[in-house]
Amino acid sequence: MNRTTIPFMRDVNLKLCAVPLILALLAAAACTNGGTVVTMTATASSDPFILYRVGLASVQLKTSSGKTATILPAETTVDFTKALDFSELLGATTIPKGTYVGAVITLDYSAAQIVYDDGSADGVALVPVDANGKAFGLVSVGVALDPGDPIHSAAKQVERLSLNFNLAASNLINLSKNTVTITPLIAASAQPIDAKQVRVRGPLIGANASFLTSGVMPFESTTAGTGQLSIESSDTTAYEINGFVSTGAAGLAQLASLPANTLTTSFGTLTITATAATTPTTPTTPPTTPATPTPTTPTPTTPTSTTTSSATFAASQVLVDGAVQGAALGQLSGTVSARSGNTLGIEDATLIAAGGTVTFLPGTTIVNVGPNTLVTFFGQGVAAAISSQDISIGSVIEAFGTESNTTTGQILLDASAGRVRLDPTSASGAVTAQGSQSLTLNLTTLGGRAISAFDFLGSGATASQYGVSTGTLDLTNSIAGAPVIVTGFPNAFATPAPNFTATTLLDPTTIQAELVLDWNGGTAAPFSSFDSSSIVVDVANGSIGLRHEIQIGSEIVNLVGLSSNPSITPATSSSTAGTVYSIGHASSFTVESFESYGAFITQLQSELNGTTLATGMTAVGQYTASTFAFSASSITLFLNN
Repeated sequence: MNRTTIPFMRDVNLKLCAVPLILALLAAAACTNGGTVVTMTATASSDPFILYRVGLASVQLKTSSGKTATILPAETTVDFTKALDFSELLGATTIPKGTYVGAVITLDYSAAQIVYDDGSADGVALVPVDANGKAFGLVSVGVALDPGDPIHSAAKQVERLSLNFNLAASNLINLSKNTVTITPLIAASAQPIDAKQVRVRGPLIGANASFLTSGVMPFESTTAGTGQLSIESSDTTAYEINGFVSTGAAGLAQLASLPANTLTTSFGTLTITATAATTPTTPTTPPTTPATPTPTTPTPTTPTSTTTSSATFAASQVLVDGAVQGAALGQLSGTVSARSGNTLGIEDATLIAAGGTVTFLPGTTIVNVGPNTLVTFFGQGVAAAISSQDISIGSVIEAFGTESNTTTGQILLDASAGRVRLDPTSASGAVTAQGSQSLTLNLTTLGGRAISAFDFLGSGATASQYGVSTGTLDLTNSIAGAPVIVTGFPNAFATPAPNFTATTLLDPTTIQAELVLDWNGGTAAPFSSFDSSSIVVDVANGSIGLRHEIQIGSEIVNLVGLSSNPSITPATSSSTAGTVYSIGHASSFTVESFESYGAFITQLQSELNGTTLATGMTAVGQYTASTFAFSASSITLFLNN
């Protein structure tokens, strides 16, 4: 949730460097140095987190000789629960020439805020600790790229580094002590790891008839990096600028009228494309001499070929959420858990104060709306008759208004003269009935929260009989009892079923299944076999720990209870946007990443050699219960060394 150029420097770059730099990366250095774009996303965990805010202190690329190139402009804070649905652009900049074989990512847990969703309204705050139970602070994770696909920084080349923070593999929760043991697992690849939208956040540098140019300020950063990115608009690009929506050229023109350095957020698709060019040559004839009056046969020369690469970014949505006519507004985001009249209850909200400070608000935060509240849908692009009544239970919102404290100490955001943006919401549950272009669900989660946190009073909906309008979506596999996940928007408050309008639907054949398995104290023999064709998990291993399941939406498969050992095979390239297989080392905080299953298995066979112990495993992919077969696009294995 793709064409990049710095429009103002394009002609200069082409004349000076003769390079089709669709992605402009420090134009002055583009002739000698290579460009690199770095993105970071997160993989969900079967342990649901309400909040996972940690410091991202630095991101550096590393050569085989140990030289580093800094990507992240400054330390920032990341809530990895918000990075589950998109990849964040961390930097788009030039780096010194060289071959980069890995990265070093430094995380800071000293002021972390980690909240686990145990079904209660507020969740459970967890204290991060290390393997010895001591407070966890600063940690650097060394991540090696696939040896066969490093990043080559050279003139006329643009490369991509994709990073993925695995929440399941990195965290082991102990609710009896309210702690979470941290062993960070970050996968890295020079190829896209996923097919998610990319988010680009940064100050507006300029705009013309086709492009907007943005700096890069990732996540919650307040410091712009050295790189800058130009983002192409199309006729379908939707703009929302301080609550006013438009599409295409009209939106880009409105954007161009804004002051420089206005903070913008763009969502779209990032693509790296390599182009081979061949320069033909004319055969040469050696000059004749008086002794040899007859010319010799012309000597052919080999045509020269060069390869250039470029990055393209096409925006589907551009947001500007600055102050309206100088009014200082706070921004509050979260999921509506209850509503009474024009009063909304938001559990565990995040507040960006008028001054820019980001604060997590445990408990209930009140948002007031009214007839004058401007309401928009994310990505709508055109003005429509939307009222505050469209905000219902389960709505994921971003509300803009004036903030204050109530007499009970709660934060109150008054958006009655402000605005609210409705973001897409996910709903997960089991099908209880299938109708014509509709489903009825027994909900387990809504808006990313356990359903027990919601009060549906007055909404017209009930959690156990939640009506979903599916339109023309395929319901073939959405039979009674099947787990499904729908994405869309809850329907207006206080209206009868259907309660939700779905734009996408995942059923048991398309939901990303998540396998999580731990071994207490580690085991030298976690598998009954593992070779170039598959990994067969030994579900009778006596060291299996508390986590031993496959989650498919609302359905949980107990690995220990299976009648046959499940087999894990690599997903085919046609069924996944990108694959990555990782071996983590718990003691050294290092990770080896591989783009091919074969290379991963070869390395694993050399390392899991009878003395090294496996402590944990995760996999993401598709699970077929009838054959106990798991087709994995991602596999991680933690070893104790």
